[in-house]
Amino acid sequence: MLGLYLQAGFKKAAAITPSTLESLQRAPVLWQTFLPSARHYRKYCKLVGWENPTLMHPFYWQVRGLSLQLRLLAHAKSPFKLLGLVHLQNRVEEYAECRTDIPCELVARFGVVYQHRCGLAVEVTVTGNQRGKRVYSATGTYLMQTTVKPGPLPAYESQIVAPGVNATAIGYLTFSARLVRRYARLSGDVNPIHLSTLTARLFGFKRAIVHGMYSAAQAISTMDKQSPLTDGTVRIAFKQPMFVPAKASLLTEHNDDQLRFSLVSSDREQGETYFTGHID
Repeated sequence: MLGLYLQAGFKKAAAITPSTLESLQRAPVLWQTFLPSARHYRKYCKLVGWENPTLMHPFYWQVRGLSLQLRLLAHAKSPFKLLGLVHLQNRVEEYAECRTDIPCELVARFGVVYQHRCGLAVEVTVTGNQRGKRVYSATGTYLMQTTVKPGPLPAYESQIVAPGVNATAIGYLTFSARLVRRYARLSGDVNPIHLSTLTARLFGFKRAIVHGMYSAAQAISTMDKQSPLTDGTVRIAFKQPMFVPAKASLLTEHNDDQLRFSLVSSDREQGETYFTGHID
């Protein structure tokens, strides 16, 4: 997957016009067929602390579909530059029936493009089918920082509500440079900002950054141990980068049929919120 990041580094920015964005609703559409690996899944579960034997981790196929998303964003018909994109949020709606012992077909396509106060927010949707049946559906939203305003677009608004003042801490999550590099190898997400202080500084960060999907996966695992998940929709909005090494507190709050959560700095004086989310 490193080749995709190198390809992205040399990709020239394309003109962003209303017709360009409209064409994204039709093409490109990419797909890949792979045989899921039970061994790889066990390694993933061990790294993110998932112990539920009856339900696949909601974010595992997001990991397996990452290269497909990167290929889509780096496609010649895509006007978005892969390097510099900011992961805003993620939504996983179907995952309970995924299996690791039969072939899967993943399909990636662009969704809605929004006007964001810092540029454009674009959705990338990945769906998965096994034996002709839809078993997976997820949407990632990414920010391209630009001053371009290509005609009227819907305004980007996050629908994710953070837990309130009655939220309680249910655990602490820690992230070392060694564990982050292990996740990079396992997931294939070898973006230089995650690998070392040196490579992160090349892109303007003071230290390496924990993968958002790694910290989010650990949070989901921790909540599952408190109260086993079923098949609810999982939504996460990323707020700030978490620098390595890190220790963070996981806060949760039940509101009607919704479990709200957030990951915040263990040092309350810093006041940093890394992400918020909820499970319906």
